Amino acid sequence: MSIHKGISLLGLTLLISVLFYLTYNTFKLEDEQYQAVEKTLINDRYTQRIRNDKLFPGGVAIIDRYLMTNIHALESAYHLDRDVFEREKNKVLDSMFRALRAGNTMDVLFAEIKTEYKLDGDLEYLLTINAIQLVFENMHLVNIYHANQPSPFLADSLKTTIGAHIGGALNTPLPQNQIASITVSNAEDYNYWMTFSLHADHRNRTWRIMKLMMPTFLLALFAIGCVVSIYYVTYRNWLRQKKLAEMKSDFVNGITHEFNTPLSTIIVANKNMQNSKIQANTENIRPLTKIIERQSLRLQKLFDQLMDITTMDNSTLQKEPHELNQLLHEIVNDYNVKLSVQNTAVALRTSRQPLAVELNKFFFTTMLLNLFDNAIKYNHNDHKQITIATELADHAIKIQISDNGTGIPNKEIEHVFEKFYRFQKQGTRHIPGLGLGLYYTYQCIKSHGWTLSVVSKEAVGSQFSILIPYKS
Repeated sequence: MSIHKGISLLGLTLLISVLFYLTYNTFKLEDEQYQAVEKTLINDRYTQRIRNDKLFPGGVAIIDRYLMTNIHALESAYHLDRDVFEREKNKVLDSMFRALRAGNTMDVLFAEIKTEYKLDGDLEYLLTINAIQLVFENMHLVNIYHANQPSPFLADSLKTTIGAHIGGALNTPLPQNQIASITVSNAEDYNYWMTFSLHADHRNRTWRIMKLMMPTFLLALFAIGCVVSIYYVTYRNWLRQKKLAEMKSDFVNGITHEFNTPLSTIIVANKNMQNSKIQANTENIRPLTKIIERQSLRLQKLFDQLMDITTMDNSTLQKEPHELNQLLHEIVNDYNVKLSVQNTAVALRTSRQPLAVELNKFFFTTMLLNLFDNAIKYNHNDHKQITIATELADHAIKIQISDNGTGIPNKEIEHVFEKFYRFQKQGTRHIPGLGLGLYYTYQCIKSHGWTLSVVSKEAVGSQFSILIPYKS
């Protein structure tokens, strides 16, 4: 059982994982391909406008004014005193970055690109410097700025994960929204190498991609729902079939035992009757014939019970009017007369007014006897008590059959009326039966058009309530 459940859960988990993986990969693909055309258009126009420039139109003049003017002084400081070099380098970079942000023309250029290509108005950009190296004498490269190195001269608000913020309002530079990453260099002494990048994206990128993916996402959710539903229905049906197979097996075993007992007794009694010594005295034959009669009647009762269940139907059920209280007195009196269990009391409390009910007397009587027998069989108390009570309320007659037996667990109550079902626990496995008594009771109630309910508590007892529609 646990192995099958584990395999089912594993298969379900694998299928859901595959669907999730495919959906996630689809999202990643959409993320990578998102606004590819827009990126191409912006990149073409941006690189065209800064072909002989840096960062933005007019940017090279600002950069040269600070780096080229101070390059010799920085080289001297570099060779003489590295602390002085660090301070001077930071001053130059701080002044240059301030001047670049103040003279930034990218706002105008980006607005022109959006207008020219009719791009979304909420499209934002981010322009950053990622790295700067100075070229001293003999092509000696000295790194003066890198995004991954400390930059005390830069305010935290101007630091990004990829470099120093020069312009734009985009806050999330990603590989997917990078428009261009450009490195400019010069193979001459006393020059500089610089890497800068441009990113452009919508502020709500993820939500936009989700909207584009919504049909795929909903289809994936629907597929997952279908898979879960199919697994649930299949697993539930499998449990039902397994349970039915077990109940049928129990039924075959039970009915074999029930039938074999009287048959074996009849066979033994018949063999004894054929004994010449017993035949010589007729007084010896009479007890054997009584045994055969009793066991034959028992077999007939078993066959009748099986046949009654298959033929019981409301459309063919023959019902006659009976006074319910009087009929219950007859049934209880007859049951008390033949009751062989010691210390057992069957009490009846009826309503004062007569209750006329149409019913099939045979089925009704057999149904009550089944309930009485169960109340005694599943009762380990020294003093067994069965109480039958009738009352009239809300245009209905209620018959309550209560006992002080072992009770039924709540999780088992919904199954006790199923065919062949037998509730077994410690101390009740030895009790014989076919698992048809309560099923017979339920079928009888159903065929009469009545309703049946049960309330039970373990070690306290059970109460079966039959509700009969009644018009006074």
